[in-house]
Amino acid sequence: MCVSFLYIVYACYNIIMLYFYHGQEDFLIEAELNKLKDKLVDKSFIATNYRTYDNPKFPELMDILRTPSLMFGSVLAVVNCEKYFFDTKGKISFDDKELKQIEDTIQIIPDTLNIVFVCKIERESTKKIDTRRKLYKILAKHATVTEFPEWKTYSKELPVWIQKQAKQKDLIMAADVTQFLIERLGTNLRVINAELDKLKLAIYPTKAVKKEDIINICTSTEDIFVLTDYILKGDKDKALLEFQKLCTNKHYLEILAVLQTNFSKLASIKVDSVDKSPFEIASKNHLPEFIVKKHLEKLKKVPMDRLIKIRKNLLEAEYRVKTGEMAFYELPVELALLN
Repeated sequence: MCVSFLYIVYACYNIIMLYFYHGQEDFLIEAELNKLKDKLVDKSFIATNYRTYDNPKFPELMDILRTPSLMFGSVLAVVNCEKYFFDTKGKISFDDKELKQIEDTIQIIPDTLNIVFVCKIERESTKKIDTRRKLYKILAKHATVTEFPEWKTYSKELPVWIQKQAKQKDLIMAADVTQFLIERLGTNLRVINAELDKLKLAIYPTKAVKKEDIINICTSTEDIFVLTDYILKGDKDKALLEFQKLCTNKHYLEILAVLQTNFSKLASIKVDSVDKSPFEIASKNHLPEFIVKKHLEKLKKVPMDRLIKIRKNLLEAEYRVKTGEMAFYELPVELALLN
């Protein structure tokens, strides 16, 4: 009896704090990481005990798994690992011997070390984690695995999430108002969250949001569709003018996020148009058929490599903005549109 009790106590104190987050909704992934950071890392030691790594190769990964806290409190190590799971440029693979060492080390990581493997997938992408991979099986066995898929306009979770966010911001939104917000803004949670912040400031001290408030205050994704059309046509002057106009009401990262979604969808439609009818494409993408036909008309004279290049430029612009590589946020975005 005593031995059993000691075993239970030992097991409880040796719970491995290992997580694996993956999916298209990076806003939710970042929110979960912030929760973990607030819960596990002493604010006095954030600089030393909160660490991020970008697709480390085997030797560095082993060092990460063995590293104890240098100061008081727990360490939270975030390991971005997209190149572990997808055949992208610079893909990183582990052989069986390395995988065995990774699994053995995971089971004896220091008590003060918490590790989150993060695999973000592009929005509108059909990519999925291959659960047959040995690395996934190791993580699934030892870690708390959570998927964060991109919600669709018809997802039941989306209005629930919006209502929750609104409540946290001391806003009141009826069900029909929430649905109207989705129709106007789409499903990008980062965009929706930012627009809720704008609504809170604009209607204060009123708390109840009306459809008229959304029309007057929130930048419609339709406005960004206009910018998308200018970029497709190669009308650089109008594209830059429209971008500058949008920036007066909307954060530039939000604009980039919607543009990336738009061009991902256009690329998908372009690919499917080779062997699918407009009806089949509409069914696959959950779009009205007439919208698909409009897109196909616009895409007739646009080669696939141009769509790919535009999206690549937008991704690069977002990276340069987020990393602070460019001092003025407009410049990298403008360069993305001009290329």
